[in-house]
Amino acid sequence: MPPRRRIPVIHRAEGVLIATYLFCALLVGVDMAARALRIHLFARGAGLRVRFGDVFTANAFGDAAAAVTPMRLGGEGARLLGLLRAGLPFPPLAAVLAVEVAAYSAVVAACAGVVGWLFADDWWAEVGPDVIAAARRGAEWLVVLAVVFVLAVLLARRLRRAGIGAAPSARPTAALLRAAAGWPLAASVPLTALSVACRVAILPVLAAASGPPTALPVMITASFALTYGQFLLPTPAGAGAVELAFAGGVAGDEGAADPGLMLAWRVFTFGLPVVIGFGLAAVSYGPGALRSALRSRGDGS
Repeated sequence: MPPRRRIPVIHRAEGVLIATYLFCALLVGVDMAARALRIHLFARGAGLRVRFGDVFTANAFGDAAAAVTPMRLGGEGARLLGLLRAGLPFPPLAAVLAVEVAAYSAVVAACAGVVGWLFADDWWAEVGPDVIAAARRGAEWLVVLAVVFVLAVLLARRLRRAGIGAAPSARPTAALLRAAAGWPLAASVPLTALSVACRVAILPVLAAASGPPTALPVMITASFALTYGQFLLPTPAGAGAVELAFAGGVAGDEGAADPGLMLAWRVFTFGLPVVIGFGLAAVSYGPGALRSALRSRGDGS
């Protein structure tokens, strides 16, 4: 009898890791789809007709451009460029985006309050001493980071004065605002909550697969702070501050001791969305899409 072929066996740990990465990729996809669906619903509420795929591409492009520019400067112009290319007229589109941003910010703020109320005390009791000690040990790096932040803010202001990344300005009418803020506003709340949950879940899921799990309240709080805190920082995707936060123990001992955890989290919260956003934009709008978005000005082009 001919010898039997040996079938490669994937070790259990490797299988768990692959399943974890696939699940995190699914979380990224659900998050992107939920946020695109929100814009699609607001557009329909304002009487606009646009394909969901066009909205998904435009929003992914905006996220990618925001992630790689200081102060998220490129995101607004990129997303607007994509939606205008989808055929949406600017005045009602301005109303749609105004309501969408306000609604999204309100729900995220509410989620921050809930996370803080439920988990902040446990999180700080776990990581507080290590974070304070790390800040004292790395004082010189904090100074360097502060200088980088100041330079990033100055660069962003100079780019704004030059019109780089600026979206056309227009004051939406009250009627357009009311149309966009009707039933789509109610429908957007659970979609925003789903988006937040998907983003925040990525770090705890990765941590659970990489070793002895840190307490879930610690991971949830750290993930929320790292995910949404970087949006307030001047460097692209909070570069520098996020890495120092990981090293300083914001995500617990596991996050500080395992650089691979931070790298994997960055891949799914930064790398994958950027690749998807720019890839879709290159296919849909052409290779010069980013340059066009960053140069968009008051003429709406």
